Amino acid sequence: MSFVPSPFPVALAYVCRAWYHAGICHVYRRPRLYPKNYLDFVTTISSSDVLGKYVHVLDLRFTIQSGKNSYTSRLLRRCSKTVEEFYAPQTSFGYAPLISVRHCSHLRVLDLSLVSETVDLRELFLAIKNLQQLTVLNFPRSSVFCVDFQDDLWPPNLSTLGLAGGISDEFLLYTQFPHTITELTMAHCPFVKMSAVRSLLKQLGPSLTALRITFPMPALGFNALDTMLTLCPFLHRLVVSTDYITHRLISSENCAENHPLEVLDLDCSGMLGQSHKIQADDIALAILEGRLPKLRVVRASLKLGWSKDDEEVSELIEVLSEKEDGGLWIA
Repeated sequence: MSFVPSPFPVALAYVCRAWYHAGICHVYRRPRLYPKNYLDFVTTISSSDVLGKYVHVLDLRFTIQSGKNSYTSRLLRRCSKTVEEFYAPQTSFGYAPLISVRHCSHLRVLDLSLVSETVDLRELFLAIKNLQQLTVLNFPRSSVFCVDFQDDLWPPNLSTLGLAGGISDEFLLYTQFPHTITELTMAHCPFVKMSAVRSLLKQLGPSLTALRITFPMPALGFNALDTMLTLCPFLHRLVVSTDYITHRLISSENCAENHPLEVLDLDCSGMLGQSHKIQADDIALAILEGRLPKLRVVRASLKLGWSKDDEEVSELIEVLSEKEDGGLWIA
């Protein structure tokens, strides 16, 4: 049964009793949940003492306003012994589900990025402090309450962190983040200023291999992130909005020779003036002059106005095409 392509065809479980017992764990391993089948799934899991142990991935992102806090909490408790990945719904994630997360001892991924309800950061960290296997944590992007936060509750093996919501400058300035973090994402942080972001990058930069900072970050200036490559000397992948950088990001003053960056993804909000802040020839020169010798993939937003018919863009395409699996993507 493990060789059957995903999604698992439920009809196989009806062939005979032996096939049912062999296939039922694959049916429930990663259930595909939508508004139409969510309530039936909750009822089925709640009425069985066995089926919950087969669930390894509980993804509620597409159950749009179909449940209650009690449903989410009940599912987490029923699946707590085996669930490894949990993706929270936009609604129906309050205090009770947060308490139920504590019992999911095998949880590796906790994604709260869609949650619209206010989450107290202290309660969140109390919920995850015993999750020894947790490696991915994404904060709610709508609101986070983080007054009087204690920073000694980070999971020991955290490698990917997504910061969002109402986190404050004080949280970034005074929290000791674990140096096990290699991938960092920041977006939808309305109160975070340039000094706090730079302080965070100074602390985590030497261990980061992937960084993503995208719109909206309204408190950041037009050139707030120009020193990112200096602060992150071992970065391999960078996704950044041009709203917060200029061409100085890859100039000789901010980018030392032989920086290991391989993938550069330029996002853009589309606001006036963003298309001229960094040009294709700036990137081509950085490669040719040895500042970004390993850069092989560049992705640029359509909002930057780049065209393959432009001479500067054509030159960048030629430079990147010389690299293995290299190229320029505009989308």
